Amino acid sequence: MLQKLRSLRTNENVLIAVDVLLHSKSAFMSVFLMAFMIRTSLQDSPASFLVYSVVRYALMGIFSILLLRLTKNHTLAAWRTSMFFSVFQIICVILLDSKAEYFPFVIAVFSALESVLYWRPKMYFDTTEVTDERRLRFKSVGQIWIELAKIAMPIILGIVISSSSYIRTANIILVISIFQLLLSLLFRPTEQQKHVKKHSIMDVARFMLRHDSMHKIIYLSLLRGVVVSSAGYLMVAQINVYKNTGSDLDLGIFTALASFVAIVVLWLYRHFDHHKYAQKTILFTILPPVVLLPLVAIIVPDNQLIAIVFYVFTQAIIESFYNSTLTVTRLQDILSRHLTDDTYHVEIESIAEVFLSVGRVVTISVVLALVSLGYDNLLMPFALISSLAIFPVVYLTLPSKMWRHDKIEA
Repeated sequence: MLQKLRSLRTNENVLIAVDVLLHSKSAFMSVFLMAFMIRTSLQDSPASFLVYSVVRYALMGIFSILLLRLTKNHTLAAWRTSMFFSVFQIICVILLDSKAEYFPFVIAVFSALESVLYWRPKMYFDTTEVTDERRLRFKSVGQIWIELAKIAMPIILGIVISSSSYIRTANIILVISIFQLLLSLLFRPTEQQKHVKKHSIMDVARFMLRHDSMHKIIYLSLLRGVVVSSAGYLMVAQINVYKNTGSDLDLGIFTALASFVAIVVLWLYRHFDHHKYAQKTILFTILPPVVLLPLVAIIVPDNQLIAIVFYVFTQAIIESFYNSTLTVTRLQDILSRHLTDDTYHVEIESIAEVFLSVGRVVTISVVLALVSLGYDNLLMPFALISSLAIFPVVYLTLPSKMWRHDKIEA
């Protein structure tokens, strides 16, 4: 029995387990945090949650630059430290309890630090610790467990919150966070990250401004922040469904349903991906709902079913688009195709993260301004307008002659 347990403690399995626990916690810290902050506000308003989101994403952009050297030169330490901040943020949720007005200034800081310190080392370990022969198994098994967590956890958390309280549920998430931290201690990297050259951020920024190919990374990151990655567009859908249902359990069920639809779309994309024109066909088939659903919600206001469909399908389609198609893969493709100096990658990705944060902060700030000024009726029109950014994102991520194949010397 002990021997079997030891055989499970491989770097691959530890990475998968830690990632699954992180995704298990994410429903609590995004979907249900929004519901909790609305419920504890004086005017039943999402303003405090939107302030929290603006602060969090702004700090993520700042930390991605300030902590660049740490994530680049002390990868393992950064990755493990991110999980300390994960534990701290849950402890703060429990201690602050209903004082949600302090969340933007305490929990947002820990959440931003966790995200910045976790993902860049994680991407590096996924590459260095998994052999080419085992990569398919690693990705498929990991994705299956992550998707199961995305479906099961929102429902479980919704049931627990509805039957007890948000803070008691936070204690469960605290246990998950501590277990995630302990699991990370079992990870033993087999090789150390080495960088031959050092570059300042200003050198890299000037390099990116000089070359058109690098400009496209900036455009892609900025537009992702407008409509794809936790943007104001998706927050409008999330706020809309909660106001129409008012139930944590319903919110959990619809979030799980969105994850299930995302899995189906993801499977369809990958199933037909080997056909010549499948990539373009599927993309331009699944993306129109991103624009059409907020339009329908404007035409048929105060309809609970429309609100639910808008939330479920936009969350699902955008998530599947982000995970299956191209956005991150395209960034890596541009970097590998146009750079001969691999040590530039980390700096350029950090700058891309800044523009991603700018896109998020701008759109969420607009949503916050509309809510604060009492123009809630303009949230859907804003969602419709911002949804149009999905088309240039698709255009930039599809193979095209606009992406030059020549190398750029760093």
